[in-house]
Amino acid sequence: MIAYGFMIKNIYGNKRREMFAVLGAISQLSNSYNRWPDQSNAVKQWKSEGKKVFGYMCNHIPEELLFAGGILPVKFLGDSITVVEANQYQAVFMCYFARSIVEMGLQKGLNTLDGLIGAYSCEGGCDLFQIVAEIVKPSYYQFISLPHDNKNEKKEMATKFLIKEFKVIKCSLEEYLGREITAAEMLKAIEVYNETRGLLRQVYDARGNSQCPGFTGVEVAEIMNWVVGVPKDEANKKLEELLAEAAKRQLPAVKGPRIHLSGTLFLDTEIFQLIEDLGGMVVSDDLCMGSRYFWDDIKLPEKLTADNLIEAMVRQKLDKVPCSCMCSSHVAEDRLEHIKKLTDKYQVDGVIFAVHKWCDPHAMDRPFMVKQLQEVGLPVLSIEVERTFGDAQARTRIESFLEMIGEDARVTS
Repeated sequence: MIAYGFMIKNIYGNKRREMFAVLGAISQLSNSYNRWPDQSNAVKQWKSEGKKVFGYMCNHIPEELLFAGGILPVKFLGDSITVVEANQYQAVFMCYFARSIVEMGLQKGLNTLDGLIGAYSCEGGCDLFQIVAEIVKPSYYQFISLPHDNKNEKKEMATKFLIKEFKVIKCSLEEYLGREITAAEMLKAIEVYNETRGLLRQVYDARGNSQCPGFTGVEVAEIMNWVVGVPKDEANKKLEELLAEAAKRQLPAVKGPRIHLSGTLFLDTEIFQLIEDLGGMVVSDDLCMGSRYFWDDIKLPEKLTADNLIEAMVRQKLDKVPCSCMCSSHVAEDRLEHIKKLTDKYQVDGVIFAVHKWCDPHAMDRPFMVKQLQEVGLPVLSIEVERTFGDAQARTRIESFLEMIGEDARVTS
């Protein structure tokens, strides 16, 4: 876990420092999850009960369908390890995140997984799954094709296409498990996941509280890393504990700049820590390991049949805040609208775009989004990262950006 004492000193000063001890519930999270699935206690416990564990990367996979079948979906987080062998399988102009996952597979860190399920994302992500499948040789493997254009007159066509894809997944899972996945099981899974989404939105609201935040940015990053690798019904109980404990904590208002962080995901919580070390705090984000993972609920249909529930899952995937990999019309505009809503809701002072080196989809969206945010008065910093944010150049640029914003700046759209 992270040395929170140093972080707290920088954000809040030494006064009443005893108030800012790490929440007890957060300090226990590292005991249940690990970036390496073979070392995760949650995975070990699930498998000890004779149940299956599947690995995935893209948020477009139907987690609820897996959970309904008694399968634990575990999101690949990558790791800031030294990549050596993976460079023989993926070109060095693929992002470090993808290559770190391949490296984990080569070091037998993914062998505990029973299955892999992927969905079309970026070129590196698609390539990654094929390579990992060859390395791990799971007993189950499926890849979902996604419609990239689902706007206006193409919406229903895209919906029908993805419904067929999800039904293929359901049939293949039933064949693999040797039993039917019932509508009742699907409904229960959707309800559990919607509860998780609601609780995570409460966590974000607590972090974004301008008067007395319940969480720091680093703590929320830890929560998000944990929640994608544990059973959601158990996660919901822990999230309720976290929120109850945070409500009693009453941290004072952040003195430095309030930052929105934009990007995909990171190999650790280093950038959150760095921003807090330098006097700011991440109070909102549109990361795929952040708000884009949970922001939109699945809307239940009137008739709770299996087909209708699959359609509800599909519509949520198509209507959710989009990923930049969906290189079609209005994707950047839709993401921008989500960012603007969050920066207004959480009184953001500045936006940092932290983009992985060689991530073409985000690199293509970035100039448009930077310009649009600047036009509404939000200061923007754009930085590129390969493995770590800890180098002197990145630290200097972030520090200069926070100083430029100033302690009392409050520019809103």
